[in-house]
Amino acid sequence: MAHKIVAEKKVIHSIYTDFWFIIPVYQRSYVWENDNVNELLDDLWFAFETKCENEYFLGSLVLKKTQETKFNEYEVLDGQQRLTTFLILMAVLRDITENERLKNACHEKIIQEEDRFRGVPKRIRIIYKIRDNVEKFINEYIAKKDGTKDIKIGDYCKDQNISISHIANAILTMQKFFSEKESHEIENFGAYLGLKPVLIYVSTENQEDAFRLFTILNNRGTPLTNSDILKSINIGEISDLTIRDNYAKKWEEIEGDFGNEFDRFLSFIRTILVKQKARLSLLDEFEENIYKKNLLKKGEESINYIEVTKDNYDKIITLTNTHGINLDNEYKNLVTIMNFGLSSSDWIAPLLAFYYKFKSSNLLEFLKELEYKFSSDWILQYTPTQRSDNMSRILKEIEKSNNSQDVLSNKTIFDVNKTELYKTLNGEIYGKQFAKYILLKYEYLNMDHIVHLSSYRTISVEHILPQNPKDSSEWKSVFTDDERKNWINKLANLVLISTRKNSTLSNLDFQEKKERYLKGRMDIFPSGRIFAIYQEWNTTILETRQNEMLSKLVQ
Repeated sequence: MAHKIVAEKKVIHSIYTDFWFIIPVYQRSYVWENDNVNELLDDLWFAFETKCENEYFLGSLVLKKTQETKFNEYEVLDGQQRLTTFLILMAVLRDITENERLKNACHEKIIQEEDRFRGVPKRIRIIYKIRDNVEKFINEYIAKKDGTKDIKIGDYCKDQNISISHIANAILTMQKFFSEKESHEIENFGAYLGLKPVLIYVSTENQEDAFRLFTILNNRGTPLTNSDILKSINIGEISDLTIRDNYAKKWEEIEGDFGNEFDRFLSFIRTILVKQKARLSLLDEFEENIYKKNLLKKGEESINYIEVTKDNYDKIITLTNTHGINLDNEYKNLVTIMNFGLSSSDWIAPLLAFYYKFKSSNLLEFLKELEYKFSSDWILQYTPTQRSDNMSRILKEIEKSNNSQDVLSNKTIFDVNKTELYKTLNGEIYGKQFAKYILLKYEYLNMDHIVHLSSYRTISVEHILPQNPKDSSEWKSVFTDDERKNWINKLANLVLISTRKNSTLSNLDFQEKKERYLKGRMDIFPSGRIFAIYQEWNTTILETRQNEMLSKLVQ
């Protein structure tokens, strides 16, 4: 018996009024980070301000129809992250708007309130069966009016339950985003939100068919990628068959080197040429913002540019082919820690653009300025859009400058709020996303760069003063509880070791720890010499080290 497969486009309003969803137990947790949330909000707001008449495509849902007859109910196989994000978004909008109609419209999409006179039961739009307590948290802070305003939400940002911690962070991120908007803007955005963003849903009643649909839609080998279509467009522009074959081979060799990362590489080229954040798919960006604006011509010119950029990428980014370029170890070490430790690769396009135009002239000096700007923006929690805009300003400066020194002379494009940077780095950094990177940066600043340290895969962050010393340990006599609490997670008390963290060593007294580390040769980094230099570890040493580290990192 053939099973019916339904595929249809629906606006958000219909998704959250016509459907009821189950997030089954086998689904992963809600894992969207602040950057994911900010990026979605930035893109939606941009579309609302500039193209409010147009539909905004959010992607697809893969659903399996359940046997529930009272509700139009579906299990979600793919699309859970977006569905949950919009549920949170409607709760935040409901609780910040002063417009009662918008408030009620949002609430009705989150939960159906009971009406016993009409036989209508109470039910939330999405039921979460994924982890313990998630559904309880949703009912407490999402389903209830003014729930997202509860001051307790901040306490959940570090909850052990991954879904709860990410939902709590998403709420705070959205509140911060809308705090900068006017009331009438929020109301208009709320109206836009229900009618213009669309999802394509594909559903079936059969479990096997549903999982087959999921596999097809998520298998990178099945659908055509952006790079596949761009290849067809550019190769098709070359009429001479012999030349066409040669360029096809060039393209395939480059694509083979990158594998699944080829679209990512092409996005660097897009950024170099367009010099602003991508608002369309990669293919549409090339068509609308590169080819139609004559930044490149289709065919040989495009493929030649891709080939040159790939060669430059190998030379100055991955360092896999430095033929024809003489890079010193100071450059190599800095670009290596950037590749390893930075949260995104937005800095790569400006570096490629600088080298394409000026070659090696002031390349190291530019990289230092670029790294300091990009890493500081990240540490200070600038949004992805802000970081992207700052990189675009650097790209525009490169384009208009006559020489490399002109770029370096424009200090405004590299400007960093050093006061805030100092404040952030002087706080507790252990557990922060940037902790390992900033320690690597400090090691870089202490290196003599005699050698190129090419691998950082087995490093970990270690406390010197341990987190949980035993009552009988020497640490308890050297540090008071308040001193230990103050210093334990700060820069000065952290060190990188060149092996995986060994929890059995963590709580040892300083002398024992020192003997183990020196014997085990785990301190290849310059600051690891503290185990050879110091015979003890106390607040005086920590204060001196903290000031020295902050001075180097901030200045």
